Amino acid sequence: MTAVQTLGLVGILLVVGFLADYLFRKTSIPDILILILLGYLIGPVLYIVDPSDLAPATQIIATLALAVILFDGGLNLDLAVILRSAHRAVLLVFLGIAISMAATAAFAHYLLNWGLPDSLLLGAIVSGTSPSIVIPLVSRARVTDEISSVLSLESVLNGALVIIIALVVLDIMSTGTAENGLSAAGKAIAIEFSLGALAGIMAGIIWLWVLTRLKGETYDDILTLAVLFLLYSVVESMNGSGVIFALVFGLVLGNGVRIPKLFTIRRTTERAEIMKKFHSQISFFIKTFFFIYLGLIMTFNEPRLIILSIILSTLLLLSRYLAVLMSCLGNRALFANRRLLTSMLARGLSAAVVAQIVVTSEIPNASVYPDIVIAVILVTVIISSIGITLFARRARAEESN
Repeated sequence: MTAVQTLGLVGILLVVGFLADYLFRKTSIPDILILILLGYLIGPVLYIVDPSDLAPATQIIATLALAVILFDGGLNLDLAVILRSAHRAVLLVFLGIAISMAATAAFAHYLLNWGLPDSLLLGAIVSGTSPSIVIPLVSRARVTDEISSVLSLESVLNGALVIIIALVVLDIMSTGTAENGLSAAGKAIAIEFSLGALAGIMAGIIWLWVLTRLKGETYDDILTLAVLFLLYSVVESMNGSGVIFALVFGLVLGNGVRIPKLFTIRRTTERAEIMKKFHSQISFFIKTFFFIYLGLIMTFNEPRLIILSIILSTLLLLSRYLAVLMSCLGNRALFANRRLLTSMLARGLSAAVVAQIVVTSEIPNASVYPDIVIAVILVTVIISSIGITLFARRARAEESN
């Protein structure tokens, strides 16, 4: 494909991305599902784009999508609502991962005849929801602030947590020893989350002050994006969580009218809204290509694995329903929207990345993981897309009555 043809294809994909987003806002047909199917069409079906050509850029695309989507998600979250709902999100994270991991391990052990370590590894990989899918879905569905905060925060914590758990299990399988496995995992999780959150808070407050000094500068929003990328890499190099940093950094900047008052920093509502709009447009650009890319790498070479993946996705849905019921106890608003919360089980980037790491580990069944994981991602995204269409509309109707 020539440079001119590539440029034309990019233009077509962006137009389709805009139309898909417009269709989502008007009809509740999720744009994410349309973009994934478009990627599958131009890749494995029509072979307009060779997925193997994009393989070297996989990690770059994944990291860029995570940083931008989470930052944009943080910009649009209300800090007061986050603080009120944080304990519910954390409870849902741990219940969801524990129940899903147990159900998946049982599925792999008894239906696939895998050993316990392989079964636990698969369980760890597919037990967390994807912030790069859940946050865009929720942001377009116009759900209540509390539901949006719980789902967004849960997916971010999930995305980071399942990677750590899966890598610890993989390390135990590779070395053949479980010595200090749990304590190492606990320390790694605490360090990653703490560094990411602390860096996000400090950077956000400092950058709010810097932005007041750059008032009137044309490209201050571009500079903010550059700072996001730079500090994301710094936090990751310090063994902190870049995804937590991106969310918290965006959260501080997004609440840039309320927070600065604590530090005598002046920040106007108008300027904050301009920044949100700019980064929302950047997020749209990145999101469009990320989900098309996700469709490009879809493979359905073995029908048996597809059927098994559908069964596994059903088990994950039932597991999430149980976790949602337990985490909603005592909160009428969340309990009333338990079906919507349950449907937001989409797996995505974290699962896909770890599955690719497993392939290079040379453990038994390594080549099977990506096929199962990619199929689970597709099925769970479809479930979430249907769920957000049905239950978000119903929730809005009940609120208006």
